Amino acid sequence: MQYGIPLLGNRVAPRCTIAESLLLLSVTRNRVRSHQVVAVHQHAWEELAGVLVDARVETLVCGGISRTAKALVMSKQIDVFENVAGTAEEVTGALQSGTLCSGFGLQEDESDHDRHQAGATSDKAGKANVEGSDDRSGTIKRVTSHADGDCLACGDRICLRGQPCDIAGGTSMPKSGQPDRRILESAMDIACEEGRTLCRLSELIYFCLDMKYRKLGLAFCIDLLEPADILAGVLRRFFEVYPVCCKVGGLKESDPIMNRRNEAGESDREHIVCNPLGQARVLNSVGTDLNVSVGLCIGMDCVFAGASKAPVTTLLVKDRSLANNPMGALYSEYYLKEATRPSVGVP
Repeated sequence: MQYGIPLLGNRVAPRCTIAESLLLLSVTRNRVRSHQVVAVHQHAWEELAGVLVDARVETLVCGGISRTAKALVMSKQIDVFENVAGTAEEVTGALQSGTLCSGFGLQEDESDHDRHQAGATSDKAGKANVEGSDDRSGTIKRVTSHADGDCLACGDRICLRGQPCDIAGGTSMPKSGQPDRRILESAMDIACEEGRTLCRLSELIYFCLDMKYRKLGLAFCIDLLEPADILAGVLRRFFEVYPVCCKVGGLKESDPIMNRRNEAGESDREHIVCNPLGQARVLNSVGTDLNVSVGLCIGMDCVFAGASKAPVTTLLVKDRSLANNPMGALYSEYYLKEATRPSVGVP
């Protein structure tokens, strides 16, 4: 049996069309007889199907694949194992053990998942106790040296030479086996691999696959309904996805401060207010492994992140003036002046 596995780096490519190479494995009776890595360029599906046929691939092992692309591949008499995640070595091992199937690498043993959730909960509780402790106990050390904690004012940068500085106090890397250590290792694997130029969305997918997350929450703003819908469709190729709108619960607020005027500006009206606490409660009840903030307003995102039991990452940021690219303001004379004019200051 000839297997074809599109790779990005040393992992199964999330999408075949962004693969850098094609791993060809000849397997007989669960034993790999030969293997070959062929460099490929980014192809459209029609071209990629031709590459698979030329390589005499009988089974395609891939990440996400659309129904149309899958039908195209299968029309070439090629079977498909889809939604597969993992390194080339892990997939090869699964072939030899006879355990490779669609969804491989995206599922984990229930007991392992329960232990992961319990560990994360325990670790979060431990952090809460530490953060609530007295500074005089030595648990938390706030350092006022090093220009009062201003790393931008540091001219030495001894941290970049691997030397400790005053501002960090007695901090150290989490020990092996702790949830934060696992997250850091996965993040560094994605960030530091030479030659990998993944977009933020691909980084999110790789990170979640490496962490063996199954349930992702999307806390999205109603203003970003369309991109949130597209995002959910992509992520559902790999995970269980639970999108929750900022208006969940349909809460009305009669406080005049919270009232808004309609488009004609004729009168105040009750409106549905954002409910970040409700978003967090819904996703907490689901038991998500990671929650993704999608365009939540400033402040609302703070409340949501504080109430979320799962770790929170931000993928999309809403900026009505700059096409959702807030970094653009830092390089625009106009927006810098707008942000620093006296009326913006705190009264």
